[in-house]
Amino acid sequence: MTIINRFLSNIKKYNLVEKNDTIIIGASGGPDSQFLIYLFNQIKEEYNLNIILAHLNHLHRKEASFDENLVKETGQKLGMKVEVKRASMDDFAKANKISVEDAGRRLRYDFFNQLANGNKNSKIAIAHNMDDQAETMLFRMIRGTGLDGLAAMDYKNGRIIRPILSFKKSEILSYLEENNIDYAIDSTNLENDYTRNYIRNEIFPSLEKINSNVKSNFFNLSDLVKNDLEIIDEIIEDIYKSIALSEADTYIKFDIKEFENLSYNKKSRIIRKAIFKLKGEIKDLSRENVDEFIRLVDLDTGKKIIKDDIIFRKNYQSYDLEIITNKKLSYNILSLELGQEINFNGYSIRADKVLKKSSNDKNIGYFDLDKISFPLTVRTRRNGDRFKPLGMSHNKKLKDFFIDQKVDKNIRNEVPIILSNDEIIWITGYRISEDYKVNSNTKSILKIEVAND
Repeated sequence: MTIINRFLSNIKKYNLVEKNDTIIIGASGGPDSQFLIYLFNQIKEEYNLNIILAHLNHLHRKEASFDENLVKETGQKLGMKVEVKRASMDDFAKANKISVEDAGRRLRYDFFNQLANGNKNSKIAIAHNMDDQAETMLFRMIRGTGLDGLAAMDYKNGRIIRPILSFKKSEILSYLEENNIDYAIDSTNLENDYTRNYIRNEIFPSLEKINSNVKSNFFNLSDLVKNDLEIIDEIIEDIYKSIALSEADTYIKFDIKEFENLSYNKKSRIIRKAIFKLKGEIKDLSRENVDEFIRLVDLDTGKKIIKDDIIFRKNYQSYDLEIITNKKLSYNILSLELGQEINFNGYSIRADKVLKKSSNDKNIGYFDLDKISFPLTVRTRRNGDRFKPLGMSHNKKLKDFFIDQKVDKNIRNEVPIILSNDEIIWITGYRISEDYKVNSNTKSILKIEVAND
């Protein structure tokens, strides 16, 4: 099969490109990206593609201007639009306290995504090849990885596509030589300062002395792992659905008994899956991190394990996995008048006069209106809060009430509390005060309703 037919086969098999797409090609000027550009050039009319060459000048090497000019010349020659951005990855790395490699990657993908966001039907084409896949797998094995790490890179991940992932570096170089296509050489790739370069320049040449097909074998292993992961993921998805009580953008709650009944391996997979759902990645999650989260099962209710921006908390009825965000609740004190509706910490609260009680909904409270003084006060709990829960003859500490009701610690500071004349009349959603209940002597009824916005 010819080079172009293999390229088209990848596109069709993995559904990488559709007609009328905008293809943003990460164009470094190196052999891989030049190879990718010229292959796309051969199919652009068939697919009616709008191709943009995106070049980020890292300002890192003396040859940087040559690379940039080569991309511009390629775009002009092939009639493709070229977008160039200059940003120092050395400065970015220093400012963010990360490696230069990581800085370059972040800057590139930020640039590519910015262009993709500005174009309809956009795909970001990256020139990763078979050699890159093998190097990635070995790199992850050395650092410590599981099946997910061995799967390495995919042909398609969201709008990122890798159409030449199945091509060897040697094939790419031969194609460029045969077709007299210019390309730039990144001299830093020849240095062994970085782990990946050492793997490329030292380890794989040694492995190829043992087996010349070692890169192909790594690549095939990656495909086999992907096939097995697909089966595993289907099983874990069914388990996940059966034990997840609720989920939102920033948290997932699991049934406490169902989670504890899972084997260690299934707990591990569920945690990884949940974190991926919340964050969109798990690349910084190690086995030790997962082990630490699972250890929460042996701790007391209310305990939590924190890793970076992830909290795993053991509650009375659930295990809660939560992503810490910059969103802060506003614990201001608000006033509530009769006939008024207010918004408080994500809740809408309304007070109205009614003729009778008509609901047993826990989010609706009924009170003797003649005992109420307006405006009411709405706030969250404070140290020392006490009230007389419905059905009791004496006051009780709010803290003790929450413990008795098994209200999770992470929720207690968010519950709206409603007061009249500085006396608590309702712990919303839980219990009204005995002193303000509706009885046979009540002449006028106040209804307060609380709902999530």
